[in-house]
Amino acid sequence: MQPQQPTAGSTAVPRLLVVLALVLAVLGYGLAVFASRSIWQTRDATRLTFSARTPDGSPPTSDAVATAVNVVQRRLDGLKVSGAAVSADGTNVVATVPGAGAAVVPDITRMGQLTVRPVIHVIPAQPNGTPATPTTPPQPADPARVADEKQLRQSTNPSIQVLTLQFQATRCGDDDVLAGHDDPKLPLVTCSTDGKTVYLLDKAILTGANVRRATSHWDDRNGQHVVDLEFDDSGARTWADFTAANIGAQTAFTLDTRVVSAPEIREAIPGGRTQISGGFTADAARELAGTLQAGMLPVVLTLDSSQPATLSATRFSTLMRVPIIIAGVDLLAVIAVATVWLTRRRATPQV
Repeated sequence: MQPQQPTAGSTAVPRLLVVLALVLAVLGYGLAVFASRSIWQTRDATRLTFSARTPDGSPPTSDAVATAVNVVQRRLDGLKVSGAAVSADGTNVVATVPGAGAAVVPDITRMGQLTVRPVIHVIPAQPNGTPATPTTPPQPADPARVADEKQLRQSTNPSIQVLTLQFQATRCGDDDVLAGHDDPKLPLVTCSTDGKTVYLLDKAILTGANVRRATSHWDDRNGQHVVDLEFDDSGARTWADFTAANIGAQTAFTLDTRVVSAPEIREAIPGGRTQISGGFTADAARELAGTLQAGMLPVVLTLDSSQPATLSATRFSTLMRVPIIIAGVDLLAVIAVATVWLTRRRATPQV
């Protein structure tokens, strides 16, 4: 018996299936490329240029500008601003951020000075002391005005301190000229961040330089967002000794001169860890932790200009391009092999 030769119909079905599979593969690849089109495009961004100066108004050193660049980059990374680029341009700091950029200006320009100070005295602020929400980026205070505020609010004279405490109670709703420029080695009269309380604080026992790590999270025990601090070795020893010797006393955590939290010490706290709570929202806690983790600015930054710009693809986008390109090359190879196979099948004579 002679072997049965394939009929035209029996060879047409495999060819049809192969062609259909190729069409579906090409369509699927096209949809994948379309869905991931954002990774091939540049992004609209804003170029923010900040001039830098020292607190006394003099030009900054190149090292100070370089440190400022690193601090700003860490702050933007902490805020999850994807793909932001920060660089120095002479004595300017230039940040290119995705989108409009205005939302990150306060986070970039704040000094980020943390102090931990014992509380000496507390009084309520006068009504209408709630700080106004700024609608424009804050402008740095004149160095002469800062010096005057220091002389008034950081006096070591008890009589002046009492008078200043009463005077400050009428100004908690005003912009703070001293913000971020108080001397940690001197006492301080200042307001709480909500503008409802005025404090006379002793000199700082710890500063942001003692913070090794800062993170934010939701605390189930207290039912609020908090910021956890981990001090360096020196700070851990100081904090353990201070809390052990001052149980029942109140201690203030200040950021850029305002009191963020002023808890009562209930027990000695060894181990170099503590927690800041103050009715934070999730965003506020994350921003505070990011600011403390990034460190304090060594210079005063002033926004000079804001211009449209573009940003190249992020590192994630670049990595995502690789498998798509490889898949495209593989698809072309499959199409080439399938084309050769179909051509040979078509050329095979039917008996």
